[in-house]
Amino acid sequence: MAVLLRLIRWKNLIIILLCQLCVFFFLRESYCSFHFDFRIVFLFLSTVLIAASGYIINDYSDLKIDAVNKPESIVVSRYLSSRQTLLFYFIFNVVGVSLGFYLHYKLGIIDVIVAWLLWRYSVSFKYKLFIGNLIVAAMLALSLLVVDFPFKDIMRNWLIFYSSFAFLTGLIREIIKDVEDQEGDALYGCRTIPIVYGIYKTKIILNYLMLAMVGLLVFVIGYFCYWRDWMFVSYLSTFVLLPMVYTLWLSSKADTKKDFTNLSRLIKLTMVMGILSMGLRALNC
Repeated sequence: MAVLLRLIRWKNLIIILLCQLCVFFFLRESYCSFHFDFRIVFLFLSTVLIAASGYIINDYSDLKIDAVNKPESIVVSRYLSSRQTLLFYFIFNVVGVSLGFYLHYKLGIIDVIVAWLLWRYSVSFKYKLFIGNLIVAAMLALSLLVVDFPFKDIMRNWLIFYSSFAFLTGLIREIIKDVEDQEGDALYGCRTIPIVYGIYKTKIILNYLMLAMVGLLVFVIGYFCYWRDWMFVSYLSTFVLLPMVYTLWLSSKADTKKDFTNLSRLIKLTMVMGILSMGLRALNC
């Protein structure tokens, strides 16, 4: 079990679950008269299983690259055979897509497309400039958006804001991870942003993306200042905006792999804190 949890990157799956939980519990029109709906369990399972299958096939395809970038974290071939790995991948996909179709036919179609994209990412897209980064970031944003299919009372404006937030933070983190992994990526022909453009230009791209995130946060904070929602303003300013500004400052000074690893962790923490801000809506009921 511990080996399987490592393979599916359970910490990342928890973040995805946290995103969907917060949307389900805090962004619904009927929140104040909330009743639990068992369908959310199926939605969680569908999303987690398909995401987990994506991690599985990625590790299966990345075996040689990971042997250079992070040999200590290799699971495939060390603890699980290739046949076992592909069996888990197949089962997770089938069950995840089936649950999606059970909930809503549109959700099932999206699950099929996502499963295909994750497979293509592992064998092709991640080797292409910027496409892989966009796909991973879009999948994170989509994990929030799909909650709207089985539950029709999601507040759309809030959902768009948080999906945009998830997309930008996910994109920033993926580019940072490319910097961390550039040694192994370069050996096997990956055309990632740091390999194609170098560290200096990559940092410029990261800075622009972080500035876009800061701009989005300032706009939202300004909006809630107008409505005098000081608790939400204080939370976003302290736990999301300031860490993002700090990350932007650190990015300009980052040079080593350790520096970019720290940036990646800080972005992940900022993402979690941003998603948790949905809970403040509960205090307005």
